[in-house]
Order: sequence, then structure tokens, then C-alpha cells
Amino acid sequence: MLKKIIKNKKGLIFGFFGFLILANFLIWTSVFSKAESRFLRVYFFDVGQGDAIFIETPGNNQILIDGGPTDRIMEKLGRTMPFYDHSIDLIILTHPHADHVSGLINVLKNYEVKMILMSDVSYNTAEYQEFLRLVKEKNIPVIFAEPMRWRLSSGVILDILNPAQDLQGISLKNVHDGAVVGQLKYGRNIFLLTSDIEENIEKQLVLAYGDSLNSDILKVGHHGSKTSSSPEFLKTVSPKISVISTGRKNRYGHPHQITLDRLREIGSQIFRADLDGDIEIKSNGDIMEIDLSRNNFR
Repeated sequence: MLKKIIKNKKGLIFGFFGFLILANFLIWTSVFSKAESRFLRVYFFDVGQGDAIFIETPGNNQILIDGGPTDRIMEKLGRTMPFYDHSIDLIILTHPHADHVSGLINVLKNYEVKMILMSDVSYNTAEYQEFLRLVKEKNIPVIFAEPMRWRLSSGVILDILNPAQDLQGISLKNVHDGAVVGQLKYGRNIFLLTSDIEENIEKQLVLAYGDSLNSDILKVGHHGSKTSSSPEFLKTVSPKISVISTGRKNRYGHPHQITLDRLREIGSQIFRADLDGDIEIKSNGDIMEIDLSRNNFR
């Protein structure tokens, strides 16, 4: 009996010290992960035929732009965010098509979302109505997009370029015309995120903003469709790197060959989610590094 008691005490002692070690590890993991980084990280997730972009700022703010067509976004967030972190500072829904909004439904159910920025377009589908219902149920503050400047954290700016005005009460024949377009800036590095806008909105942006559209990284419009990426727009943006979010062997034939040819003509290096998987771009405000989930590139 005595030996058994001593053994149990040793087990309690080792168990106690094991608990302390684990607790210490978790505390320091939390401290280091919350410590401010000097890097901006932009992830273009491979979510199939759709868009999902995740941004982590140097001030540890987290922004999710669209959620793709399925629950695959949950797996991506689970791998990218700390396991204990279940909050997202800002969700931007660029427009309510299913390949952008559907994945956000489970995000709203499983994460604390502090704010939503979206285009105020009228659209009646089951996915979009469920998204709106959850936003209302969870009492999440909503801001409707129009030209504005957001300071996401120290040194990180997001300029909203489209829609050109609040769309409340305005009927659009093409929902893509109201898609949220943002220009993300950190130091000398600039990302232009164009959602699914097509050639008519590209022309409006060129007229309104001219050479200020010039960006290092272009998220190519509408998954590389031939209805986007007009020559004048690409020449004005003049991206060093172009990212295409599209699904493998999709039924639309995205990206279209004419889009790929136009991008190559301006000397832009192309990365594709269907071929390269997740695409992470890390910036210190001056130098950018690109990491692919299948291959590595610097």
C-alpha cells in the first residue's frame, strides 16, 4: 500500500509539472503569436472555383475577403490562424455570388466577426439570404462599400475604389458591377484586389484613378475570364505578379487563354490557385516573398 501511495504521489508530481510545462508553452505561444510582426501576409487560398483572400497585418489584425464556394475555407483558416483564435476583425464580401459568399456562412457560425464591409446590392439567393440572416442574428456591424480609406493597422491602408457610390436603392443588371475593389498598401508594396469586375468597371477605374492603379500584385478579375483584364487596364496597373483564383478543370474554362496572353504581354508573372495551390505573399513594406503550398518561389 505504501509503495502504491508513493507511486501515485510521483504520478501526481509529474502530472503537475507536466501541466506547468504545457501551460507555460501555451502562454508563450500566445505571447509570441500576439507580438506585433513587421510583415504583412496576404494569402490567396485555393478554395476551388471561387475567391478567398486572408490578410494578416503587422498589427495582428485579420481580414477575410470572400469565402469561396464551400466549407473548404474552414480548413484554410484552421491551418493559418492560431488554434485558440476564433475571431476575425473584418470580413469583406465583395459581392453575393455563391462562389464568394457560400463559405462565409460557416465562418459566421464558428468565428466572432467584429465587422463586415459589403456591397449593398440586391440579390435573392438562399446562400446570400442565409448570410444576411446570420449577420443580423449575431448583430455584426455592417458598412456598405463606397470609395473610402481604411487604416487596417499601422502603415497598412486599404482604399476602396469600387463601387463608385453607395448602391442602396440602385438596381444592377450585372452584380459584378457592384463588386468591392480594394487597393491594399504597405510601404512600397501595393496589391490590387479586383473581385469579379469586368471590362466596363475596369474602364471606369482607369478614368477615375489613372496611374494610381499601378500595383505590384494584381488579383486578376473574375477568375481570369476573358470578360475582364482588358489591355488598357492591365497596362495601367502594370503588375509584376498576377494571381488567378480558379478551380482545377472548372466548367468555365478559366482562366481563358486570351487573359493569360495579355498578362504575359505586359511581363507579369502568373500564379494560379489551380496549379500552385495556396499562394502566400509576405511583405515588409519593401521586399516581398512568395510561398506556394506546392512549390517554393522567392
